[in-house]
Amino acid sequence: MKLKALLVGLSLAAGFVSISSAQVTMRNSISIAEDSHQGIGLVTFAREVEKRTNGRYKIQNFYSGSLGGERESIEAVQLGTQELTLTSTGPVPNFVPEAKILDIPFLFRDKAHAHAVLDGPIGQEMLKQFEPKGFKALAWAENGVRHM
Repeated sequence: MKLKALLVGLSLAAGFVSISSAQVTMRNSISIAEDSHQGIGLVTFAREVEKRTNGRYKIQNFYSGSLGGERESIEAVQLGTQELTLTSTGPVPNFVPEAKILDIPFLFRDKAHAHAVLDGPIGQEMLKQFEPKGFKALAWAENGVRHM
């Protein structure tokens, strides 16, 4: 089974363009349920974005693939019909081939090793690989580190 260890966390954001001071609502999707660990993370992310931008930006979350599967959500971000998505690494190499390396089984020894690599220079360099493809990857998130 493919390693589904890491998520491109709230990762594929396109088109953060300069907009007037009016409130901007951004759509964010995930393929799993609102009460999942990632769904709860989206709620927290939305709350923090609204708070830290003094209400200028509001995130509207969509759960359980209601806007489409992971690949469709990435395509929607690429097309500009959706602003954000949280996705597993599974479909990402279709858009950013360099990300395929993250699906190698047992790539990381443990959780601490995964965090050290992805939060360090290697992970930051990998996030930069998204920009030439028209995406802004914000961060890495975890969905378990070692799967069989």
